[in-house]
Amino acid sequence: MQILHDYVHEIIVSAILAIAGSAAMWPVRKISKAYEEAIEKLDAVHTELTTQRENCLSSLQRQGDVQIEVLKEVSSTLKDMHLDQRTLLGKLDK
Repeated sequence: MQILHDYVHEIIVSAILAIAGSAAMWPVRKISKAYEEAIEKLDAVHTELTTQRENCLSSLQRQGDVQIEVLKEVSSTLKDMHLDQRTLLGKLDK
């Protein structure tokens, strides 16, 4: 017991320093955890936005092909209408 009695001050100081160090590290751990959670959320948002952008671009590309076909049909129809009108006006002039 005499050996412990000689080192009581060192044991108390070590315990106080350990408690103080632990108390000082608590906010650091809390901030670090919050930072990691924020980074994970940002990564999830980035992934979602990337997926949405790719879906939108592929959808626009598919719609673009359809729109080109529709525009070709409209152009052909308008050309035929113009020719019919020209023919009709030619017959009316005679």
